[in-house]
Amino acid sequence: MYFWSAYLHILMAIFWIGGMLFTAAVLVPLSRDKMFENRRGYLFKKAGTIFSRISWVIFLLMIVTGVTTLLGMGYSFEDLVSSWFWQSEYGSTLLGKLHIFGLVLVLSGLHDFWLGPKAARLMDEDPENPITQRFRKASSWIGRINLLLGLLILYYAVILVRG
Repeated sequence: MYFWSAYLHILMAIFWIGGMLFTAAVLVPLSRDKMFENRRGYLFKKAGTIFSRISWVIFLLMIVTGVTTLLGMGYSFEDLVSSWFWQSEYGSTLLGKLHIFGLVLVLSGLHDFWLGPKAARLMDEDPENPITQRFRKASSWIGRINLLLGLLILYYAVILVRG
């Protein structure tokens, strides 16, 4: 159980972080091509909708595989709800990782269900409007922050495995 849970957990993290890196390194520069002029919002809406759906499934799978990985390591449910576990070095590091993951969930919800779709719609309707620019920048910054938080989660994961 431990091996497969850990394997799936890592695979989901790779897909999620890789998707954000792909967006930043490939999709954003591609969207600046003349071919997408006045259709940039549509491109982001379509790509964002697909990636968002996948991400929320990934988040759920990461929660499940995270718990099953801990169980596979020999911890019990009783351990996971005890104060001694969360006060241990391993538990407090895991708690830091989980706090960051919680923040990612909140920011992802804000980005995926409000800011991103609104920015995408406005980009095609009125790209020069200051309101459009504010939504676009806010959406972009939340995406960047989530990428950095994802990389920080990865850092914590390495500490948990190799620390």
